[in-house]
Amino acid sequence: PPTHRIRLVPHLDACRTLHFEPISRDLRDGDTPLRIGRFTDRSGINLTALNALNTNKLVFRSRVVSRYHAKIWSNDGKFYIKDTKSSTGTFLNHLRLSPADSESKPHQLKHGDIVQLGVDYQGGVEDIHKSVNIRIEVER
Repeated sequence: PPTHRIRLVPHLDACRTLHFEPISRDLRDGDTPLRIGRFTDRSGINLTALNALNTNKLVFRSRVVSRYHAKIWSNDGKFYIKDTKSSTGTFLNHLRLSPADSESKPHQLKHGDIVQLGVDYQGGVEDIHKSVNIRIEVER
């Protein structure tokens, strides 16, 4: 089956977004979903290196991101996201996908969509308390 490329790039319109290096993945229909979650230092690999590896894990260093926050997968050449019971929420174009600690239904991702993981904590002054704002790029 053909592969479909998705890129997650920082959405810099938000004034206090967590900076991260862009992440690209090639997915086929039926591949293991990409798991999005909080970075923990236990692996001994630094964050950028971990996201650069072609694994199904995408991690962000922010306390407002749950350990297992959301997942992204490909089906019929389209990408989908769902919140996997995060406490602080997954937002697609500013709409929250599900209440706290509840799994959402799948939502299609389109080129240019904005995904936000969590909400700023204590004003988001420190990086560790910033939400993650992602602009989705998909091959058309």
